[in-house]
Amino acid sequence: MQNRPQTPRGGYPSGGQPIRRTESAPQTEPVRQTGPVRQTDPVRRTAPPPQRRAASPAAYGQRPVQRDAQPVRRETQSAQKPQAAPLNRAPSLAAPFLLLLGVLIAGILLQFVVLPGGWVMAEKARATETVAEIVSTRGVRINEVMTANKAACFDETGACPDWIELHNAGGAPVDITGWVLTDKASRSIRFAFPAHVMQPDEYVIVFADGFLHDEPDGTWHAPFKLSSYGDTLMLFDENGTIVESINIPELAEDTVYARSSGGGWAVTREYTPLLENTTYNYAQLTTTQVVQGSDLVISEIMASNASHRAPSGVLCDWIEITNRGGEPIDLSGYGLSDKTSKPARWRFPDITIQPGEFIVVYASGLDRVTESGELHTGFSLAAEGESVLLYSPARQVIDVVSWDNLKTDQSYKRQSDDSWSVSNSPTPGGAN
Repeated sequence: MQNRPQTPRGGYPSGGQPIRRTESAPQTEPVRQTGPVRQTDPVRRTAPPPQRRAASPAAYGQRPVQRDAQPVRRETQSAQKPQAAPLNRAPSLAAPFLLLLGVLIAGILLQFVVLPGGWVMAEKARATETVAEIVSTRGVRINEVMTANKAACFDETGACPDWIELHNAGGAPVDITGWVLTDKASRSIRFAFPAHVMQPDEYVIVFADGFLHDEPDGTWHAPFKLSSYGDTLMLFDENGTIVESINIPELAEDTVYARSSGGGWAVTREYTPLLENTTYNYAQLTTTQVVQGSDLVISEIMASNASHRAPSGVLCDWIEITNRGGEPIDLSGYGLSDKTSKPARWRFPDITIQPGEFIVVYASGLDRVTESGELHTGFSLAAEGESVLLYSPARQVIDVVSWDNLKTDQSYKRQSDDSWSVSNSPTPGGAN
């Protein structure tokens, strides 16, 4: 209870001065004034006015309004807004994600259900484009085409690109230098033949794998590919005059569009690259039956070499071939392989073997011709039973040798009667 001035019931005592009470002042005695001075009255300054106290919300049990806390409440509200923002933005982020997911699912269904063969609509559209077919009257003509080569014909690297075969069916040589092959007349991507004269009944192959290779003495590769769902093919001479044009139908794997003996075209599985299109030639290509009468033969092999180094110093297996005929043989296009499924896995460069000459080919796996002329195949030999096949440029097997087991530094030699025997005295590059 606060101390307040007390007034006697009968008024002030005589003289009009208030009675001094020392116990009413808790700290100091108030200064006596001649007149009431309200600013300095300690009692009246500390006591709130009755009206303000009565108007206070605390008098009615209400929470006082704290004006100083209002900015704090505004800051708290503004700090809570970033926390609620991600919840408000979540639907806008989820919608594009769900849309993208739906597109991906639709694409998968389209790929594997609607189009089980893959995205081939553009390729199939090419099959509807045709050209006016023109038959060659120049001797050289398109003879065979394969647009889905799986294992029918191998290039010099052992790969299986699509291929186009030309044949000189005339009786006179034809210079095809500058002639052009293309699958679209309006395209600038085309293959121009290097300097070459096709002899009567000669066959040549151009691989259509999209990588240009047009060395005169090498394997030819066109800078375009062919569609297995159907395509066109045109042959122009060096002056840009069209020689022949054909429409290739849709072809399955290892199936060709081939010219028959009567001049017409047919789809067949009997592919015959670099050979006349006959059933007999197809059988020769697809079996290991050896064509008889070849002067070029395998004469000796070593499958586990630990002592006989090549002139360059390398130590590797080797294969020896010899020319038993009376005429030189151009080895361009001939090949060696250790697998019947990959004919001519390795091909000879442009070299000639003379009558009675022996040539050693090193089965090192290096696949190269050194500066000194060493020949290295892209495969090696197994001492525990394997075969080596010698192929003609037409991929026909002209010789084959097989062995069961050879010890280190043992060779397998051909005898004069064409029998074979194991030898502990190898003679690479010389007569057995």
